[in-house]
Amino acid sequence: MEGEDCIICSPAPGSLLLRESRGVVLLDDPVRVGHVLVGASEHVDGLHDLPPAVAGDVLSLAADMAAEIVGLTGAEKAYVAAVGDKDKHFHVHLVPRYAGDAGLGPHIFGSSGWVGTFGSDPSAVTAEDLHARLSR
Repeated sequence: MEGEDCIICSPAPGSLLLRESRGVVLLDDPVRVGHVLVGASEHVDGLHDLPPAVAGDVLSLAADMAAEIVGLTGAEKAYVAAVGDKDKHFHVHLVPRYAGDAGLGPHIFGSSGWVGTFGSDPSAVTAEDLHARLSR
């Protein structure tokens, strides 16, 4: 999907807000005022594919953009979420939370936890397995 078909590599006219060394910021079907996408400069599918320094650049740019969005819109804060598979170029969504908004959790997790199934049994991996693999 790299190149012309990628919304981050080749943004639609009028959607590009910023392109700099740390990444790209654009509007793409915002769900509310202040919702933007912040993408990696290099074309990779997921966070696991990003070199750590590039991941840090994306989050640094996202933090700067969140501060701008809060200052400009009066939002209480900006949520950051890396969800969705529509666009095969790693990016995060910044979604402002305004006074009186309900929490974002039910929109992602549903009222009773994760929505839907993922095709694998998450209980097959134990906390001990994760601890052994991730502890250094």
